[in-house]
Amino acid sequence: MTRSRSPSWRTGSVDLSRRRHLLALSACATTASLATGRAVAQTACALADNAGEGPFYFDPSLVRSDIRDDRPGAPLTIAIQVTRASDCATLAAARVDLWQADAIGLYSGYENQRGVGGVDPSSAAGRSYLRGTQLTDGDGWVRFTTIFPSWYGGRTPHLHFKVFVGTDEVVASQLFFPDATSAYVFEHWEPYASHAAKRTTFNDNDPLQQGVYCDVARADETGVDASVVVGVETA
Repeated sequence: MTRSRSPSWRTGSVDLSRRRHLLALSACATTASLATGRAVAQTACALADNAGEGPFYFDPSLVRSDIRDDRPGAPLTIAIQVTRASDCATLAAARVDLWQADAIGLYSGYENQRGVGGVDPSSAAGRSYLRGTQLTDGDGWVRFTTIFPSWYGGRTPHLHFKVFVGTDEVVASQLFFPDATSAYVFEHWEPYASHAAKRTTFNDNDPLQQGVYCDVARADETGVDASVVVGVETA
């Protein structure tokens, strides 16, 4: 685990700042749709936007809950519940694929990418880090252990996911975080902090922001805990 060397997050003044930050998270999560008019906070079982898989998807056939491999960054636990949008029934045995950029904005398996700029993407070639598959439990939940995703050129931090019911792909979309959470991580954790000043894309100016906002329960010096409900259409 690699954090910023600055000890400021240990001080009493930042403790107060952190408490204010945590209090603001729920407000950010529930009002995010007002700020963007696109991604929406899932508070029940609304149908998730089908945003598409984007340019960096592949299925490495890795059924696992811990998808970090060796990637440094702020620990993130994300719990995803899959429901049927028509009646809010939870869906057991649905397949959820998750994939994302690492802490310098690089996706595994691809060499031709920018990341946060000024980084060597060759280390991503032939790799499958930050990718995995889980099947929902009896209450419709999957849980992944990963790292917080970085911004990269033209994109705000996000996770990609797909849901399959049986053999049918029912949605391919994205999960977003309140800007307050991203700002906290990028200030207090490495390697994000070394590149944060280059960031120009946020939640309100991401041109591809279709998806669902996560509910962030905790963001502190130990990492981030988040959850989300994803409503899907079934045949």
